[in-house]
Amino acid sequence: MTEPAEALRRARAAAEKGRARGDYAEANPSLDASPVTRISETRLVEWSLIDPDLERVYSTRRLGAPITWVKRLLIRAIRQYVGEAIAQESRYNAQATAHILNLEDRVRDLEEQLERRQS
Repeated sequence: MTEPAEALRRARAAAEKGRARGDYAEANPSLDASPVTRISETRLVEWSLIDPDLERVYSTRRLGAPITWVKRLLIRAIRQYVGEAIAQESRYNAQATAHILNLEDRVRDLEEQLERRQS
């Protein structure tokens, strides 16, 4: 049986050999935060509005039906509070999305101006 200290030494040695072969090659760090695929403006607007579906509140446990009933009862009991919280969050999301789209338009315009000046 291998002692923990010996196992650690072997693992470190194996990792070092792997690094020398290039097994753990990592990409250079980048500050690029652009998404891999561009999200459409329509999708951003759609995601900004919160619209929970009460039918999606359920339980799959053995006693799922009573648990689901209790969950939905609780939601109904705090409906006013939850509704107000959802409304506030949706308003914020809509304003933030509009601002982001506005900034995107401004950046596009500035890039076009820069291109024209360089040509």
